[in-house]
Amino acid sequence: MTELKDQNIKYKDWLDTSTFDNCKLNRKDYGEFLCDYITGEQEGFVLNLNGHWGAGKTEFLKRMYSELITRNYPTIYIDSWESDFTNDPLTVVSSELLTQLERCHKDITDISSDVKDLFGKVIKGTVIGAAGMITKATYGEASVGTEFVKTLYESDNKDFMNQLKDDYSDKITAIHNIRNELSNLAVELQHNDDTKLPIVVLIDELDRCRPTYAINMLEVIKHFFNTRYFVFVVATDTTQLCESIKAVYGNNFDSKTYLKRFFNRTAELASPDIEYYLNSLELYDKYEKDQYIKTLDLFPNTSSTPEDIIYYIANISAYYQLSIRDIDQLIAKLEACLRYAQKVFMAQEITQAINIIVLIVAIIEHDKGIIAFNKRDLFTPLFEPFLDNKNYAFEIEGTKLRMSLVITIALESISKKIDEGNDYREAGMIIPFLSRKKIDEYRYTNEELKYNNYLENTVNIHRHLNNEKPKLWVWDDYKKVVELAGNIT
Repeated sequence: MTELKDQNIKYKDWLDTSTFDNCKLNRKDYGEFLCDYITGEQEGFVLNLNGHWGAGKTEFLKRMYSELITRNYPTIYIDSWESDFTNDPLTVVSSELLTQLERCHKDITDISSDVKDLFGKVIKGTVIGAAGMITKATYGEASVGTEFVKTLYESDNKDFMNQLKDDYSDKITAIHNIRNELSNLAVELQHNDDTKLPIVVLIDELDRCRPTYAINMLEVIKHFFNTRYFVFVVATDTTQLCESIKAVYGNNFDSKTYLKRFFNRTAELASPDIEYYLNSLELYDKYEKDQYIKTLDLFPNTSSTPEDIIYYIANISAYYQLSIRDIDQLIAKLEACLRYAQKVFMAQEITQAINIIVLIVAIIEHDKGIIAFNKRDLFTPLFEPFLDNKNYAFEIEGTKLRMSLVITIALESISKKIDEGNDYREAGMIIPFLSRKKIDEYRYTNEELKYNNYLENTVNIHRHLNNEKPKLWVWDDYKKVVELAGNIT
């Protein structure tokens, strides 16, 4: 029996570096479920793995590759964007398919020779759009190449047209024969090496390709490779791919219906568990090692519990609907800001008091180009809610508060009025940033107790800061450092 994991497969290093066991996005169960699902298909199957930009599609496909190879299913991975510079996806897919299979199986060279010959008949002499003409004539469906071929028909190049007509029958026959031979190839591989079926082909980065190339790739998969014992998984941002199709066929074109022609099913790559991901990065240890917790007065609460920073990042990222790539960039910029504050502390020997919620929000606002970032001033650092519903709540000591209200309190806690000692006193309690009028404005159904608990907690933080006499960052401090960090991309 041939163990594929022991063969000279193209991406052998992924078997160690990219598995569902070391997935930082907690997608092991879903990944194994999808592998079970697609390997149950035997009659030709194309799955659209849909996920927005930055959702981690590439890392997910790498882990599917490792999982399937380990299960002994012949698996091919193709980065379509790497081949975008060509104009012939048929050449790319056929070449990668046979080359990677040959690396999996010692004796496949002789077995695949007939398939290579058939591909050669179709590819040889093919120009942009020729496959489109064949598809149109054979299956009665439109393609990107059709208009180009129509132009050639209307030209006076009789020699070209005669040659194209002479090759036409051979190419049509070759398309049908390719399907049969691919199925036979799969069966022989299973018989000779005892590997499992189906053969799985993973297509990545299609939504990054030129619109015409992306559409041609889908047509190639459907008409040449949609055959028995072959499964294709095509990772796309379906919304973006629909826009690419409209760029070719016009804004009024029904791109969603058009895409359904190519896919048997769609699997959604759900949003990851952000807090799980952040925990896997071991940021707690890093922040303590770099002494940000010791040298900076980060509030609320993080001075004594650095884990709170991770909680803040996770919940605020969810509120602003950040992708994993966005979060990675946020973390990099947050560290740059903390490093800057630490240098200031070391130079001046004055503790820097930083509201970590404000800093995280400011970084996100700056990256997203949210107008409030530049409108905000020192004395009234107001917040304009990005979203304002109960689905985005912030849990403080067992109680939940709307995220928009948490950010509002955080911003008002760094008002210049506090720095100048203009406290508001009520019933013997110092409330340095919110008046009773504003408390009434923010009061929400059944939230008064939760609000007061959090408010009292924040007030106590300011009492502590006043005793320590640190440098309390006001809005201009946050704005300055975030704009500096904004150069990091």
